[in-house]
Amino acid sequence: MKKLSTYLFLILFSFSTPSFGDDISEYQIEGISIGDSLLDHLSKEEIANEIEVNKPTYNYLTDEFGEVYLSGNFETYDTLSFFVKPNDKNFIIYDIRGLVEYDDNIEQCYAKQKEIVEEFSLSYENARKEEGKFVFPWDPTGKSNVLNIIFTFNSGDTLAVSCAEYEKNLKIQNNWVDNLSISISKKEVDNWMRTHIN
Repeated sequence: MKKLSTYLFLILFSFSTPSFGDDISEYQIEGISIGDSLLDHLSKEEIANEIEVNKPTYNYLTDEFGEVYLSGNFETYDTLSFFVKPNDKNFIIYDIRGLVEYDDNIEQCYAKQKEIVEEFSLSYENARKEEGKFVFPWDPTGKSNVLNIIFTFNSGDTLAVSCAEYEKNLKIQNNWVDNLSISISKKEVDNWMRTHIN
């Protein structure tokens, strides 16, 4: 297994191979891979509750996927996030991301994002790279946004490096923080997002 690990913040980031293969299930974030069951880490009740709590964030999307957060004493990240299918009895993971908090310091987040993307660009020369800023539709102020830099592989699966910034009052109300995230996603999740955003 390849591990998305500590280079991000210790400037030691590396994979065990020089290029990212199309089978993203071989890669891990904090020891967890695409295709694993989220039931290995949370109960059905905890997963269902998380999906319900996070629904308002995705009210512009269908309910094909739901997001679940997991906090803990992780090696690299402050929080992990997963996308699973709510009706899947095994809660197979289709998307996993690690988040690091950069609250009230979004410029530092952008600087770290740039550093990581430069490394990824060298390692994944055959991947298609896209950059875009997306304003979250659920924030009426228009101040909550995410800057995504996405590497897309031949399979359609993706690796993304993102900086999310939230409007101040929303951060207070929801206990949110600005953050840097690295995610690995199956094509199915990426298509679900793009279909409803574009």
